[in-house]
Amino acid sequence: MVSATKVEGEYSFLSKNSHLDQSEGVKIHLYQFDAEHRNEKLKSLACSVQDGPSLLDMLLLSQWDNFAWKGCLDYDVTACQLKVIGGGRNFVGQLNNKWNPFSLKEYDKLFESFACLKPNSMKSNDGLLLGIAQGENDRPEVAPSASPPKDGLLVIANPYPVEYGHIFLVPSAINQLSCYWDTRMIGLATKISSEVNNEAFRVFFDSGTSVVSGHMIFQACYFAIPLPVESASTFTVYDRKARSDIIVSETVDYPLKALVFTSSNLKTLVSVLSEISFSLHDNATAYSLLISNNGTKVFLFPQVKNLVTGCCLSAWECGGYFVYQTKFGFDNASETEISNRMGSVSLEDSTFEDLKHLCCAIADNLVINLRKHGPDNSMDMTNWS
Repeated sequence: MVSATKVEGEYSFLSKNSHLDQSEGVKIHLYQFDAEHRNEKLKSLACSVQDGPSLLDMLLLSQWDNFAWKGCLDYDVTACQLKVIGGGRNFVGQLNNKWNPFSLKEYDKLFESFACLKPNSMKSNDGLLLGIAQGENDRPEVAPSASPPKDGLLVIANPYPVEYGHIFLVPSAINQLSCYWDTRMIGLATKISSEVNNEAFRVFFDSGTSVVSGHMIFQACYFAIPLPVESASTFTVYDRKARSDIIVSETVDYPLKALVFTSSNLKTLVSVLSEISFSLHDNATAYSLLISNNGTKVFLFPQVKNLVTGCCLSAWECGGYFVYQTKFGFDNASETEISNRMGSVSLEDSTFEDLKHLCCAIADNLVINLRKHGPDNSMDMTNWS
């Protein structure tokens, strides 16, 4: 469990008795990044200790607490059963028989309004926390808004949260691509992770997964301790920081093959990840992302479908956090069973080697590409499979 700081004064949000006045349209609070965030430099992990809670961090936790306190949840996350599964890898198991990863059906009307930007047709949704978008001023701002951000996202509290502060981050229609995340979407997620500036905050994404038709949605959550994959050993496969300002590593002795991208430069990190995402999609390869360390570290989990179930693991599971909906499954969870599940979707050695070579090539060509075309143009990379 992470600690929360209540936001008072000029940034206090809706009280428990407030409601949306439908005659005036939807009223949401909009957080806007400061213009200086465009310098593309991400905060280091040390900032969260030295500088204290950031504004966005306090807003998210305060609103999430207010949402839960209002009684909108009929599930108490503090009472759920949680355990570390023995065996040395410290996989986490949670019993949550109400959790449903596809529990956003009630927000269909809201998403329709968000897509076409007709706020007056939106219905009141208690789980809607705030909107996030890029700003133009010298400091971050939060203010009431009569309409959703046309180029940002909505933050919605999960009706049945996995853990404390579990939220859905829903990009607007202009940020949506039906096939893969582009530079804009990855950049938005990384900015949020950096702006929250809390080492407990993680962002997750699963390619090809849509809980609402036509929307690519990512999630975030607060975890007091590192996820198992974050504690795994890594081996550096690319370290030419002077040229491309990025380090690429691979996990060692982890059941699911994964690559780790580390950089304090937002433009570099986002450009590399968007190119890799494009290549993975182009080769019909599923993948998941875990963004941590205030946006400076991204885990990439490429996957094949399990031959028995025909499914892939979620980003939560790739990181070593498994939610069980039955007492039997929870009680019988073991490191061997989880390792086998991970291994069943892991890439073959030769395919993973090809992917590593592609990542290094993308990083090597990054500086030249940015100088020639700018950060919004894709490099012409050949298929890697």
